[in-house]
Amino acid sequence: MNSVIESWNDRKAAMFGKQTVLFSHQLRETGLFTHEALAELIEKCPADHYNINTMGYDPANPEWREGEVGDSSGADTIAAIGNGRMWLNMRKVGEFDARYQKILDQIFDEFEALVPDLDTFRRSIGILVSSPKVQVFYHADVPGQSLWQVEGRKRAYIYPPRAPFLSNESLEGIILGLTEEEIPYRKSFDNHAEVYDLEPGQALHWPLNGPHRIENADCLNISVTTEHWTSEIRNSYAVNYANGVLRRNLGMKTPSAAPEGMHVYPKAALALAHKKLKLGKSARVVRKVDFRVSPAAPKGIVDIPAYAK
Repeated sequence: MNSVIESWNDRKAAMFGKQTVLFSHQLRETGLFTHEALAELIEKCPADHYNINTMGYDPANPEWREGEVGDSSGADTIAAIGNGRMWLNMRKVGEFDARYQKILDQIFDEFEALVPDLDTFRRSIGILVSSPKVQVFYHADVPGQSLWQVEGRKRAYIYPPRAPFLSNESLEGIILGLTEEEIPYRKSFDNHAEVYDLEPGQALHWPLNGPHRIENADCLNISVTTEHWTSEIRNSYAVNYANGVLRRNLGMKTPSAAPEGMHVYPKAALALAHKKLKLGKSARVVRKVDFRVSPAAPKGIVDIPAYAK
């Protein structure tokens, strides 16, 4: 395969990181995202590298349960997902399979060649296997994000990364680990969303921290996510981290969130010290696992006694 990224041009390069960019890709041609390849990957995926979830139906009421694969084979897990209402997310796949790390490196080598002055680090690749008609609720991510559709179809709603769609307080809570990635959603937000119906071979990159939600079509979906950091993203993280500490501990109401300026350096130092001392760690969200994949069960899962992950 000569390249992963296709249908690129100078306009998309100028939009990268600032506006939503739709482009094409050749990930299917690698052979690493077939059901057989993913079944093998599921079986070798360490427990701390995956989440499997089932969810409710109302975007305004984000019910979300955490589970485990258990003893199910990779093929049986994919079959259960195809017949159930689940979302399997294998994270940082390159850390335990060098083949996917090689693809990740190629993707960002191409991005950096295509986007002037782009310099990325802390890059990662994840793989999503999800059921027909499931959804990922309204949420925001901290690093730069791209979503690559490999099999099936999904609708992506991308919202502006600013109030009222994303408040400073909500972003700070996510960065501090005080809340999950889900943030308050109202149906009226959809009037301001960019909506994309992704087909296999298409990919999206959206602005930093852009809130988004996903709805699968009536088919099994296989997708890839990539994450990356830049110096600007790192500065934004440090500033928002420090702002969250200042807001919650000193009552500061309107600290600047700009990722540049003299205020970045003391806030970066505050964020680093806070993280190093593990202050506020006890307030972090703790996930509970309360179901297991079971291909023979009607919905592909069985309840188990809840335990902290």
